[in-house]
Amino acid sequence: MKRGAWSVVLAGCAALAAHPALAETKAAKPIRIWNLTASTVTDFRLAKPGAADFGPNLTLEDDDKSIEFDERLKLPKLEPGVYDAKLTLKDGRSCRLDALTIAAGAVVSIEEKDLRACAK
Repeated sequence: MKRGAWSVVLAGCAALAAHPALAETKAAKPIRIWNLTASTVTDFRLAKPGAADFGPNLTLEDDDKSIEFDERLKLPKLEPGVYDAKLTLKDGRSCRLDALTIAAGAVVSIEEKDLRACAK
């Protein structure tokens, strides 16, 4: 392919990438919480950092009302931000995650090493 043809192809790709409809598709992806802990999450609640009042159980958004290992729970109504999280696991532990940063359209993984202040 000649140099001029490559310029046309690259310009076309750039135009497609900048197209507003394509940008909306990427931005419209819901936030997802990805459970990589050793147990099923049966209760997952968020609060603004330092607040004692946690919101509703977000696992109720799932068909089986839990987040199993390697499952990603879609939360389309969740606003991006920084949150403290409180979760209960099927194995009986209740744990916290402090200052969890959640970006728009992100997949937020929760791993065993992230869990703090776990109690049975």
